[in-house]
Amino acid sequence: MSNVVQIRPNGPEPEGGSQGQASEPVADYHVVPTAGPADKEDLFAYRAAMAAPDPAAEPGTEEDKPKRMQRLVPIALILALAALVVLVIPMVIKPKPPAQYIDMGNRRFDPAGLGGRLIVRWEGSAAYQLYLDPLDQEQVAGFQAVAENPPHPLTVDIRLRDSSGVVTCQKKILFPAPASPTTDVTPAQTLMPRATPSGDTVQNVAGGDGQIAEITLSGGLPCSLKAYKSLASWDFSTNFPDVDGQEDWLRHENGLARGQRTNAAGGRGALLQVQHLATPIEGDDVIVADNPSRGTIETSGGRIFQVGARGLRTRAPEWQIFPAAIHFRCDKNGTCVLTRSNSLSTLQARLMR
Repeated sequence: MSNVVQIRPNGPEPEGGSQGQASEPVADYHVVPTAGPADKEDLFAYRAAMAAPDPAAEPGTEEDKPKRMQRLVPIALILALAALVVLVIPMVIKPKPPAQYIDMGNRRFDPAGLGGRLIVRWEGSAAYQLYLDPLDQEQVAGFQAVAENPPHPLTVDIRLRDSSGVVTCQKKILFPAPASPTTDVTPAQTLMPRATPSGDTVQNVAGGDGQIAEITLSGGLPCSLKAYKSLASWDFSTNFPDVDGQEDWLRHENGLARGQRTNAAGGRGALLQVQHLATPIEGDDVIVADNPSRGTIETSGGRIFQVGARGLRTRAPEWQIFPAAIHFRCDKNGTCVLTRSNSLSTLQARLMR
């Protein structure tokens, strides 16, 4: 209530009552107003205060939701970053796969008048494909003569380098030994793939005019993956006869072909052919004569070695003095190496008899 009831005695107590007894006081009251406006809400204000919920005691109100979201955002960001790291790190750490092939471009080997193009591949291990061609079209006939029936075992050395020029991988390719020369070899047979001693493949490729105008070699390379990825340049060398030597060998092969035709027609004289041996041979003999027109040398043991006209012209001086004691080694295909004790050079030859 807005007013306060105050009870007090109603008037002063009389000195004596009737009949000599004191009279009892009579109750009286006055309404005493309180300070401030009189409002019924003041009376029930304590009820409202008791009914209001305690914010600290009851979470989850609408006012608390932004605060909870603020606490959840950093956690969500951390989880997203963790997921991103899990996905990205393996991709960064995983090594980049090597290129399936690298075209190393063209190189020249002028001493033999040859051009080469090299392509290297990665197929779980390094491999190569090499193309050898004569640089001059006029050289094709001599190139073909050597490719069909080389005067000595042919080799090619490949050297692969990184960007700093350091050789990181190299290989020496030994051509297959030439087959025993026969009169029934067809052009198609000369184009068949042949296997080298190391398992590589050599194949003669004919041009548009039917002449052998390219030699293709393919096989494995002893290059690690790291070396393969670093390849930047290459070069090669070979013991393929030089341009003059190819011309000499072409004349030699043409001479043998003419001799075969003469012999088949009943002409005079025995036809000289490269000997096909059952097993390799080795021994000593003495050179007693040479025949520059035929490019041969003869020994006291009755052997005839085909050196080639140019081979005879370019012999070291000690090889031009007769008699000359020699040591020879010949493989089954009649390809021989001649050495002598007082010379630092050797002669490549074919055993004709």
